[in-house]
Amino acid sequence: MLDVLDKSKKILEEYALCDRCLGRQFSNLATGTTNKERGASIKLVLAMNSTLEKEQINIELLQNLSKTGAIFAKKTLKKIGCIPKETQKCYLCEGKLDELEDLVQKIVKAINEYEFESFLIGNVLDNSLYIKENKIKDKFGLHGTEYLKQEFNREIGKKINEITKKKTDFNTPEIIIECNPFSSKILEIKIRSVYIYGRYNKYVRTIPQTHWDCRNCKGKGCEKCNFTGKNYAESVEELMAKPVLELTKGEKAVLHGSGREDIDVRMLGSGRPFVLEVKKPKIRNIDLKKLEEQINKEANNKIKVNNLRISSKKEVIKLKTKSQQSTKIYKAIVEFENLVSDETIKKIEENLKDKTLNQKTPTRVKHRRADIIRKKRVYEVRCKRIDEKHVEAIITCEGGTYVKELISGDEGRTEPSFTEIAENKAECVELDVLEIKEQ
Repeated sequence: MLDVLDKSKKILEEYALCDRCLGRQFSNLATGTTNKERGASIKLVLAMNSTLEKEQINIELLQNLSKTGAIFAKKTLKKIGCIPKETQKCYLCEGKLDELEDLVQKIVKAINEYEFESFLIGNVLDNSLYIKENKIKDKFGLHGTEYLKQEFNREIGKKINEITKKKTDFNTPEIIIECNPFSSKILEIKIRSVYIYGRYNKYVRTIPQTHWDCRNCKGKGCEKCNFTGKNYAESVEELMAKPVLELTKGEKAVLHGSGREDIDVRMLGSGRPFVLEVKKPKIRNIDLKKLEEQINKEANNKIKVNNLRISSKKEVIKLKTKSQQSTKIYKAIVEFENLVSDETIKKIEENLKDKTLNQKTPTRVKHRRADIIRKKRVYEVRCKRIDEKHVEAIITCEGGTYVKELISGDEGRTEPSFTEIAENKAECVELDVLEIKEQ
């Protein structure tokens, strides 16, 4: 205790610190008390020690305490006929720790339009403040001190909790409020996205999975896109987004799919796993069954969603990773340039059973993807003749396989291929995803 009092006395000789800022220098002591209580107690004991002997009253110490606003020091000085020094602004917090009401009311008003159960306060302070704090810490050999930033966060958080009855969450808060207590300004409000997991089917061959900006105007709007800014009028993402944004009052919805099918490919079976991210939602608690019904109704049989549930950002990452590890089953209608025999069909099946492909980035997507070689596994191909030049092929393969190129060979960029094995140019004229099996 003597060490604490001695250090406090020396600190106050050089710096006027309020009760909170003095107490914070010894925050590892007397846990269960607040910084304000701790600082006030230290000052009281110092004042008491300064007046133990009437003949040797430490006026200098009392004046140092008076500068920090210590009422008992001011009263003692007046009692002995001295004029107490005026209270100075705290060297560290400048009195802002006791002037948080205005900022708190601004925050409460700003977040009132959002539905949330948890929040977190973050504040941005000038770097000069950290220099001040570390200077005191190093100069007086202080250990276990708490930084002002932490106390601001805690005190603002406590006041918001008292008003809103919402809890502080340090891990996954639904709202993060960044502020500057010195200017009493809100810098930014970050709203955690709502994530909705489900599976979707796509029954038409005319829409992409996600929104595409017009290639000509880059989304700005031009004559070519009829001033929509879009390459395609609608997408799976947009068909889901409209109903979900109406329910959540969010700003934007982004579709994260477990892989993607081409525009002209249908997604059948149990559907493609996806997570729909709703950014800056004002309403978080929504009826997912109602949402599912609304999406399916408005989609008018173009797409269908099912098994909706609340998800997370972690699941988005997992979904993307697992996409390449999944097994996918396709149905392709294959057209050969020349007549194809039963023996050739059987040869294709045999040669592609448990086969590893070497696939260079397809010519059709090379302009937007790295030109690398991917090794992909084909597990099984089962063919059924349609006519002399057409075959229906059920292809079971690893996620991420370019199936159209498996058939065409893409001028030798995919090996082996239907074209190479049959020695007969083959082309995929129709493709459906029948099933996606997640690992």
